Amino acid sequence: MRGRALGRALVKRALGGARTPLASFATTTRDGDGDRTSEPSTSSSFERLTCETRAGTGKGIAGRTRREGRVPAVLFRPGSVEKTLLTASERELNAAVRRHTLAGTQCEVFELEVTDGDGTPRIVRALAKQVHMHAYNKSVENVCFLEVEPETEVRVRVPVETLGEDVSPGVKRGGFVQILRKTVPVKCRSDSIPKKFTVDVSALDAGKIIRIRDVKVAEGIKLLDANLDLPLIIIAGKVKSAA
Repeated sequence: MRGRALGRALVKRALGGARTPLASFATTTRDGDGDRTSEPSTSSSFERLTCETRAGTGKGIAGRTRREGRVPAVLFRPGSVEKTLLTASERELNAAVRRHTLAGTQCEVFELEVTDGDGTPRIVRALAKQVHMHAYNKSVENVCFLEVEPETEVRVRVPVETLGEDVSPGVKRGGFVQILRKTVPVKCRSDSIPKKFTVDVSALDAGKIIRIRDVKVAEGIKLLDANLDLPLIIIAGKVKSAA
């Protein structure tokens, strides 16, 4: 526990004293009866973010960075305490969050175009492991990146969405689909991160449950929830009796 607390403190200090959130995640699932499933959505293309190295930390430096239209960021390397202090384009990061949602952005591997102090550019592929948003204006406050290779194993939380609500028996009888867990944690290679898990609820009726264990994952992707029998999606609300 002391090690985790120390790690969080180091990240907070590197980002200029701002709070750092837990990463969001999501998954793709199947119907509780196993009727129909959809495959996880993945992508092999990389969005590019413009970054620059920076020197120094603290609230004063972080505030000045944000006034210049940039966001404090940190680049970590797996299995190492070594880190690189960066700034990233606020406009590009906000656009990424609008495009992918916050949870989706934290499952995204970006190409960072990093310009060092001497003006030399280099390309680094990195997972946006933690993205902290401003509480009021909903703009990106800071980011923790994790440098990855295609074979690097990472832990992410993948977003969950549903399909077929309009024909769900439970919805037709007056209920509504309730997603109890917006994301599901998985472990996989960085080149195999699901963008989302789409759950087919077209056969879901009142009294039936789609559980975490019903999530269909591709080979090489492991569900990390300690209790896979926990409910993921149900029909909630006042449901009329079947005719």
